[in-house]
Amino acid sequence: MASRLIALNKNPGVRPIGIGEVSRRISAKAILSVVGDDVQEVTGTRQLCGGQTSGIEAGVHSIRRAFEDNNAEAALLVDAANAFNSLNRAVALQNVRKLCPSLGNILTNCYRVPTDLFVDGDRLLSREGTTQGDPLAMPMYSIATIPLIDKLFSEVKQVWYADDAAAVGKLANLRHWWDDIISHGANFGYFANAKKTWLVVKPEHYQSAVDTFDETSVRITTEGRPHLGAPLGSIQYRRNFVEAKIEDWNKGIVALSKIATAHPHAAYAALTHGFSSKWVFLSRVVPGLDLQILEDSLRSTLIPAVTGRLPFNDSERSLVALPARLGGLGIGNPAEQASIEYTASQKITSPLTSAILSGDNDYSYQIHLDQISAKSEVKSAKRECHQKRASDLRKTLFSDLQRAMELAQEKGSSIWLTTLPLEEHGFHLHKSAFYDALALRYSWSPQRLPSNCVCGSKLSIDHALSCPKGGFPSIRHNEIRDLTANLLTEVCSDVCIEPELQPLSGEVLKGKTANCDEGARLDIAANGFWGGRYEWTFLDVRIFNPHAPSNSNQSLSACYKTHEKSKKRAYEQRVREIEKATFTPIVLSASGSMAVEATHFYKRLASRLAEKWDEAYSSTLAWLRCKISFSLLRSAIQSLRGARSCNGHPVKPSTGLSVVHAEAKIDSAHLCT
Repeated sequence: MASRLIALNKNPGVRPIGIGEVSRRISAKAILSVVGDDVQEVTGTRQLCGGQTSGIEAGVHSIRRAFEDNNAEAALLVDAANAFNSLNRAVALQNVRKLCPSLGNILTNCYRVPTDLFVDGDRLLSREGTTQGDPLAMPMYSIATIPLIDKLFSEVKQVWYADDAAAVGKLANLRHWWDDIISHGANFGYFANAKKTWLVVKPEHYQSAVDTFDETSVRITTEGRPHLGAPLGSIQYRRNFVEAKIEDWNKGIVALSKIATAHPHAAYAALTHGFSSKWVFLSRVVPGLDLQILEDSLRSTLIPAVTGRLPFNDSERSLVALPARLGGLGIGNPAEQASIEYTASQKITSPLTSAILSGDNDYSYQIHLDQISAKSEVKSAKRECHQKRASDLRKTLFSDLQRAMELAQEKGSSIWLTTLPLEEHGFHLHKSAFYDALALRYSWSPQRLPSNCVCGSKLSIDHALSCPKGGFPSIRHNEIRDLTANLLTEVCSDVCIEPELQPLSGEVLKGKTANCDEGARLDIAANGFWGGRYEWTFLDVRIFNPHAPSNSNQSLSACYKTHEKSKKRAYEQRVREIEKATFTPIVLSASGSMAVEATHFYKRLASRLAEKWDEAYSSTLAWLRCKISFSLLRSAIQSLRGARSCNGHPVKPSTGLSVVHAEAKIDSAHLCT
């Protein structure tokens, strides 16, 4: 059970984090997925780090509501010294075995003997506490502190989240509660640090607070202090707290904008996958936030740096604020989101908050169901709101942008945006490629694009995707063909590329467009994909340009049907009656979406791959769609930026190499040895 130890800067102080073996972490998470409900049942509403839905938000709302009550005189925010590392391990294991037997065995096996911690070549022994970084550390700590919480004076409203304890009530009751922590905490390894503990008191009770907490070293303020990342105290303190946070985040936006000038894909992922969650969380726990400063900074600095476009009008800002699945970039407007997020948090946490304030220690199954139901309602309301905004916005856009928005809303078209840019998996785009990808998505004019194609036509996105010069449409087609064939080799015993169909010997095919040519070929043949081991499946790939004049006047669903019917009329009867096999047209748009039969095919392929690789079907399908999306995206970018001038120019001498060799008397003897 050894771990590699790293030290994180707490500013001030050091937080030791143990990086355990991968097998240990996987085992721990698997166990928690089974016994998580037991942990919630034991911790109830007393310890909100036991996996309760929105536990930290409920803790913030509960303490704030209790403090704002007219009967409350103060709030005591307790800080524990080195809490996780100081936990009495022997007592903790005994309490866990008694309170939560289903978790007792694994924790006993992990912590009953001192564990090795390796740091910078040195070996340390961990004898007390939990290993921070261990997935089991938080459940262990939450359960281990339950007996301590039960011993504390109960005439206060108290909230615990791991080692962060807070209580609200009368000053005398808070002093009693504090004395209980001091007297009982040491037995459990919980050592309250009085010099870092704050009493937030209402101004009219300040002198009484000084007298009540005399000689305790507890610090007293009438302004306020942070509690679980949210401000607690006077209106002015909350305002100052929020302003300081906004100033800090604004600096982060500026710094991220500088990064975006060189690495826009990475900066975009950092914003949407992490940085924006900072103000989203504060929006959920603090009412009435005004985040217009952040919105102004995003609009004027970061979004132009990420997209490579300046300026951004109101319609474009509204477009990129939509979720990626609806055609946007998922860069929400903080000023508009703040009140929505706070209302959502209040609704989701209401059942748990009510239980905490009423003194009910049980996190009943009904509370859990009520929270899940509220969460579902909030998600549905958000989804409907986004869909309405998308629908209303689309009516105000130009026809080209309307078409682009329709394409971006197709399933699979936006997966490249929502995937982390991990270069080792091929999901990373360099600066120019990311800008071009956004230009393709929204029909924007790509930067530094030549005005004319080498074929003489005006160069545009539509022309670049269709022009045969350079063979880029064929390259795009072959990329998908080869990727599909390679994946089929994993699940089919016999796969070949460009199989030749049997010649016709008197058979008559229906339809004027049926392919009757001798030597006709399809893209892929696979044995045993749809049916039995010896049943062949023939596939033919078509990737169409949705911006082409022949497609732009049709809806996407109509385009899919047109291209599927075209392939079926050409090959289906011949494959079915002559080859005695099945035929599946693989029709995709250059934007990454799929026709109906292609969707069924790739779902079946993902299912068989998941079964063979022993992976989850959902993960396999998502990975497969991502591979296809990036393949199409890179091929489309190549169509924009690839050199076309050399293609088709004669390279091989028309008179033959042997004639040239003889006429020029090329000395090749020393070159071939």
